[in-house]
Amino acid sequence: MPFITRICLPVVASLALAGCATSPLANKTADDAAIYTLQQSSLDARYNFDGTLRISDLDIPAELGSLAPPALVKDVARSFSFDMRGAVDIPASRIELVPTFRFARPNVESWVRVPMLFQLNTLTAWVDASALDLALPQLHGKLLKLNAPQDKVADIPVDAVMRDLPLIIGAAYAAVDKKAFTFQPLSESDRQKGASYRIRLTLDPAADAQLGRAMLQEVAARVKRHSASKEVQAFADVLSSEVAKTQGELASDSQTELLVDSQAKLLAMEEQRTLRVPKLKGFSLTLRTNMAMRNHGQPVFTVVPTAANVLTLDELKAPSWFPGMAGKGDDAEPAAAAEPEVDAAAPAAAAPVPPKAAAKAKPRKPQAKK
Repeated sequence: MPFITRICLPVVASLALAGCATSPLANKTADDAAIYTLQQSSLDARYNFDGTLRISDLDIPAELGSLAPPALVKDVARSFSFDMRGAVDIPASRIELVPTFRFARPNVESWVRVPMLFQLNTLTAWVDASALDLALPQLHGKLLKLNAPQDKVADIPVDAVMRDLPLIIGAAYAAVDKKAFTFQPLSESDRQKGASYRIRLTLDPAADAQLGRAMLQEVAARVKRHSASKEVQAFADVLSSEVAKTQGELASDSQTELLVDSQAKLLAMEEQRTLRVPKLKGFSLTLRTNMAMRNHGQPVFTVVPTAANVLTLDELKAPSWFPGMAGKGDDAEPAAAAEPEVDAAAPAAAAPVPPKAAAKAKPRKPQAKK
């Protein structure tokens, strides 16, 4: 063996071992690795994402099958898909979402895309509603700005709650049974993406509901802690209780897989979720979601509001052919004249002569002057 090779091999092996040893997920159990990854992702989440959501299966009760053949209903449902891309910058409190609602059949396809940008700490949204610019020409090339009353926004501690996201995630997922988390073998495709771990989380309906309740309770607790507004605190309690009530009306089990690199960076997420309605026996809907993250640390936003391309609701005018919103204009018909009020004390007007009576009346002959 050449001398250079004998020197290089131990160095390379040492570097490889050092790289493994410095991984923050080294020697962690599956549940600890998953929770740590999710916490780190929420702490400094800055990336672009691309994903799809599709209906993979649908079962309907027999009593509903009389309305349409179940096979036809399932085929139509599978023809719909929800594609999404966007950007996340949690430190800047910004999220961009560009959803595309798509219906595709052989040789036929239609879709609608609605790009949106959310500024979380001011509860402001910009929506690109250019799909409606034929009906509302003002929307062409413009972003419609929607925002909550700013005097109320100050009472909602969005930034403080966002900073507490790692704590919220840690507390909520700690309530999940550790056996629900498992390491899965990596495929060649996973390795090509740079993944070092594949972690699976499997939840039955009871565990899924428990996780949802724990997450919501943690968020509500921090909203109450960071807000001095009694109104906001009361709203957090009401929201928490109302969501808890609806959990009994919808049950779901899920299997989620996280693709993670050696530095606990979340590269992708895959999920299969089956929804059931306890009151509707025989009904189930299975959704499959795939999400990939890229541009970590340098997200690129495509929805960029400027003074020149933003339109507010107050500035939006309905077209002239839509009188319900357009209001009164120059072409509006004048209002009917109000009938004059009749004074009860005034003498009654003489009754008009009926047409037939007027026809029978003979004209008087002029009398000769004497």
